[in-house]
Amino acid sequence: MAAPNYNTDLTDITLAESTTGFSDLNIDGGGGGALSLEIDFAIQGNNAINRAVSNRNRGVLFDIGAATALGADSHVFIWTVCATPGISDIKSNGGIGVIAGSTTNNYNQWYVNGSDTLPQGGMQNYAFHTSSTPSIQGGSGLSGNPRYFGSAVEILNTAKGDNYAMDATRYGTGFYVTAGELAIPATFAGAAAVNDLNANRYGILTAIPGGFALKGRYVVGQTSAGTPTQAYFADSNTSVAITDTEYSLPDFTQIVFDHPSTFFSLDTVSFTTIGTNNKGKFMVNDASTTGSIVSCTFNNFGNTNLNANVQVTGSSWIGCEGIQQSGSIIFDSNIIGTTDPSGSIISDDPSLISFCTFEGDGTHHGIEVVTPGTYSFPGNIFSGFVSGSDGGEELLFNPTGGTGDLTINIVEAGSNLNFKNLSSGTVTINAQTQVTLTNLQPNTEIRVYTAGTQDQVAFVENSGTSFQFNAPSGGSVDIIIHNIEYVYQRILAYSVPATTSTLPITQQFDRNYSNL
Repeated sequence: MAAPNYNTDLTDITLAESTTGFSDLNIDGGGGGALSLEIDFAIQGNNAINRAVSNRNRGVLFDIGAATALGADSHVFIWTVCATPGISDIKSNGGIGVIAGSTTNNYNQWYVNGSDTLPQGGMQNYAFHTSSTPSIQGGSGLSGNPRYFGSAVEILNTAKGDNYAMDATRYGTGFYVTAGELAIPATFAGAAAVNDLNANRYGILTAIPGGFALKGRYVVGQTSAGTPTQAYFADSNTSVAITDTEYSLPDFTQIVFDHPSTFFSLDTVSFTTIGTNNKGKFMVNDASTTGSIVSCTFNNFGNTNLNANVQVTGSSWIGCEGIQQSGSIIFDSNIIGTTDPSGSIISDDPSLISFCTFEGDGTHHGIEVVTPGTYSFPGNIFSGFVSGSDGGEELLFNPTGGTGDLTINIVEAGSNLNFKNLSSGTVTINAQTQVTLTNLQPNTEIRVYTAGTQDQVAFVENSGTSFQFNAPSGGSVDIIIHNIEYVYQRILAYSVPATTSTLPITQQFDRNYSNL
């Protein structure tokens, strides 16, 4: 591979470098200043479409030439500004609105900002989906595919000169990143540098103090045509804020990794969602994509979908929608207050989830297991999950097809689990402790039985210098230790402690042994 490629699938509607195609949008019937082509408010290229608006609801429309199908997931990205927020109306009255229409008289308008919500002046990029419910309609509203795109402002007093402008407008979904290598990995900063060029100003991934603001797709391992293509991505010590887009599809913003040979590494990266409609998704599409997530934090985020070649260490999900394990390893992580009604983690292999802390509020399950089987479940701690009819138990067993049995062997000081069983099988929860025999002579045979019985708990034919087994906490086991060169040993009725323990073994050489 070579240096990373950062591309978008955005299609230009207008770059506002000419007044051609623009027309006056006169919403309230009053007068207004003429349209002009100026550099004053330009954020992309050399110009923007400017005008003065006073005591009126006015704007501009651009005619793309024909009704245009934007694509099912495509959103409109539009730059517009009200430079006099102090005399603009509040958001709910249409202080700043964006527009898509069938004709100049039949359009939908979405209120995106106003004097009560605009934190500061300057050009803002707004993304919206034309299928979303509008704030208001002009005429009979948008019908079918849009042909006209624009924006408008509601001004309550007299402005001193041009105070409104519209600049570059495009439609599409986001960034698509391919290639990269160990020496030159793809990064968020690399895409933001392309995004923020004056010639581009895409509005997808924007550099902000301390990190980046994202709206739309950020796809690593696909071309802009959606073709899976190998990529290498590595980033650390940064943050990504998911910009709320009130009039977008709920799954508009996604961070996606694809292609079987793609590699990604995220180390100490925080992902924070601002708002409620566009919460963001983290998706590993290909089951063979290799990924590492270390010391990362997801705040108020949407769904996280992992895969079998992804390893998570020391990370946190706080107030997020839920995690699809899909064979991934999740170690030493915190899952706090997630909102998925089925479970914080939807698990197909609970043995790969270890030493994690789950905190709930009693309204959902800590872990939903969807694959029958017998699993060791080491060191996981649950708190705040209320058992009973409210569905807040720590464990939900909900296998595909509704059949099968589940056995969870809790080891290494993990919490015991209350459960709800939606299968026709049985659920067995065993509280177990991991015991390690140390100082063994190599090639020793070990047999562990439930005390006083021939029920075998664990065995090994040829050990190394140590051997681990799990047994019910508080129970008793008999341990048989046999090596032909050493004295035969039996440890009877060993009481299994409540916490992980080590049992040193001293083997005495058998003087009667002869290898002749």
